[in-house]
Amino acid sequence: MPQDEFMKQQYLTLRDEIRGSKARVFFILVIGTLFIPIAAFAVKAYGMAFASASIPFILLVLMLAFIMEQNSIVRAGRYLKEHVEPHIPGVVTWENWLESNHKFRDADRYFFGSFLLVLLLFYAIGAGLAVESIAELYPEHYWYSTTSYAVGGLWFLVVWMSHWKMCTRTTA
Repeated sequence: MPQDEFMKQQYLTLRDEIRGSKARVFFILVIGTLFIPIAAFAVKAYGMAFASASIPFILLVLMLAFIMEQNSIVRAGRYLKEHVEPHIPGVVTWENWLESNHKFRDADRYFFGSFLLVLLLFYAIGAGLAVESIAELYPEHYWYSTTSYAVGGLWFLVVWMSHWKMCTRTTA
C-alpha cells in the first residue's frame, strides 16, 4: 500500500474511532444525568438499601467510562496531529487549527469538567443516601460504608485530576 493511501486510511479510521467515542460519550451522558437520578429516587422511595449502596459505585464506573472515551478521542486527535497531518503539506489541518488558539479547546475543557462535576455531586449525594440506608439497617457497621465511599470519592478526584491534561488537549 502506498504511503499516501496508508495515511488516508489511518486518518479515516481514526476519525471513525473519534466519531464512535463521541457517540459513547453521549450515551454515558444520558445515563449519568437521567438514569442515575431516577434510579436514586426509586431506590430511596422503595427503601432498597443495597441498591442504594451500589449507586455510588455505578457512578465511579460511569466516570471511568467517560474518562476512557474522552481519553480515546484526544489520543486519536493527538496521533492525527503528530503522525498523519504533518504528511499533508500546504493545508491547515483540523488538529493543528484547534491547537492554534487556546479558546478553540475551551468547550472540551468545560464539558469534561462540568460532566465530571455533576457525577461527583451525584456521587456525594448517592454516598450520603447509601450511608444513611446502611446505618438504618446496620447501625454498628455504617463506618465501613462511610470509609469505602470516602475512599471512592478520593479516588474519583485523583483520577479526574490525573487525566485532566490528557483529556482536554492534544499537546504534550
